[in-house]
Amino acid sequence: MPPQLIRFHGTYRYDSQEALDHAIEEARAQLEEEDLASPDLASLRCFVKRGTSLSVDVMVPAIADVRFAAANVFETLARDAVEGAVEARHGSDHVDFFPSGGDE
Repeated sequence: MPPQLIRFHGTYRYDSQEALDHAIEEARAQLEEEDLASPDLASLRCFVKRGTSLSVDVMVPAIADVRFAAANVFETLARDAVEGAVEARHGSDHVDFFPSGGDE
């Protein structure tokens, strides 16, 4: 049976390149603080930037520790974003949503 995966997918836009770089730096620092030395978090260290936008499309195992670490990363990335959101899905089920600006 294949492992259960959660897909995080979406885009954030920032006011400037500096704001985007700062958000990525904070997200990477968040990963460093995690007690997980899991290779399952490796995809969360790679970010695709286009101008002032950040595109997200990663899949991580639905293991609680990995899922919560990923949620912390996307909450960090969302905080300074001015537009966009990332959605987490497990198959066709909605798991979580991380809107820009940390809005709920």
